[in-house]
Amino acid sequence: MESGLRIGLRLAVLAALLLPTALAAQSAPPALVLATAQEEAAAVDWIRASGHAFDPGAYGEAELAPLVARLSGARIVGIGEATHGGHQDQAFKAELIKALVRAGQIDVLVLEANRAAGAAFDGYVRGGTGDPARLVRGGAFFRIWKDDEFAGLLLWLRGWNQQSERQVRVVGIDDQDGGRDAAMALGFVSRFDSTAARHLRGGLGSLIPAGKIEPGRFLDWYLQAPKADVGKAAAASGELRAWFAAAPARARSDAGFDAARWAAETAWQAFQVFEFERADADKARADASYYGRRDRFMAANAIGMLGGAERAAIWAHDSHVMEDLPQIARDMGFATLGTLLREKLGDGYATLGFTWSGGAFHASRLASAEDMAKASQGQSLQVLRLPNNRPGELGHLFDQTGAQALWIDLSTRPKGALLDAWAGRPYWRGWAGWGVVPADWQKYNPETGDIPLPATMGHDVIVWFRTISPSRLWPIPAK
Repeated sequence: MESGLRIGLRLAVLAALLLPTALAAQSAPPALVLATAQEEAAAVDWIRASGHAFDPGAYGEAELAPLVARLSGARIVGIGEATHGGHQDQAFKAELIKALVRAGQIDVLVLEANRAAGAAFDGYVRGGTGDPARLVRGGAFFRIWKDDEFAGLLLWLRGWNQQSERQVRVVGIDDQDGGRDAAMALGFVSRFDSTAARHLRGGLGSLIPAGKIEPGRFLDWYLQAPKADVGKAAAASGELRAWFAAAPARARSDAGFDAARWAAETAWQAFQVFEFERADADKARADASYYGRRDRFMAANAIGMLGGAERAAIWAHDSHVMEDLPQIARDMGFATLGTLLREKLGDGYATLGFTWSGGAFHASRLASAEDMAKASQGQSLQVLRLPNNRPGELGHLFDQTGAQALWIDLSTRPKGALLDAWAGRPYWRGWAGWGVVPADWQKYNPETGDIPLPATMGHDVIVWFRTISPSRLWPIPAK
């Protein structure tokens, strides 16, 4: 699955499942009351006065310097994107990451990507291992980021590490690649405990097919394999994880132990995040905590992979890195990667989100949001043109500034009756994940959780582009 699990409150534009109606009904949805003309006028005046306008086609280190300074106190900076398939968001955050590296503010690039992809990228940027084009095109990396924007950053990081004593490493914290992760961990176990390895190999079964160079896409196997096979493999993933918890001293002293132990952990996590995605699953048991599992695991992985003094930037979607949530979501027990990092780090976590007014982006065009786990199989990306500049959409507000692009530090908002009222008004953000249902685009529906968020909620800084264009996708054979 190339996106987050869908939950209500428009956190789920990334989309994997609809939040069940019964769950959404546990709390009353907020009333949809748009900002008045006076409130919006006050907000536009403030944004014009305090925002940092820039040329979307010609910005560099000097233009980014104030933003780098704004983020300087954070140990982790969560950098989002409004859509997975837009050029401007990805290009801007790639340049921001470079600026943070040059300023000595980050040592680690943390990716919303699976462990194997992150490890391969790290081997390249620090040691020159592998062909970068093959790594980007590889099956372990999500199709949505096989593009010029990410590849350019990868090459730049390699160049930086070749000339700097201060090396930057790359980590993937996602957990949707259970086959590769289990195979890597099992290979380590076989070196120290052949009996346990044979037993585990039998339990994992067709997840790691014999004679195949590497496992395929985990979700494809998970949805199609017989229920008994999935159950056995899930149990084996727990046993594999437990082996590392009780590993013998000679295994623990091995240089590859930590990496293999983490692979066992993410293999086990894969079974947890997709527990209710199969057609034969009892989806009535999927509560709000289930829909937040992936983010909880990614937050733990991000914290666990940082050394004592290391600082990081996270490359992910806006809805993952957002640092606060409406009370309705908290009441249901939902959490995001960003809310968990905020709880853990306090002011040591900062986050930056994006919005836009018009243009186009890459995503899969879907007829409905039902069973999106299944819909992700064999999905292809198209260019979608959808609006985000109608009343009640954040692009409509920013359009009134007269700029072409700007960023605004939300903490600079002055107190005042009009601005205080505006800060709580709902706005659509133009968020889109790998898949979008055009017929449902930014339509208020409390029963499915399609609810816009307050303009000031979720991110310390908002970056806006008047016009976006599709990301520069690499030529990848259709699935």
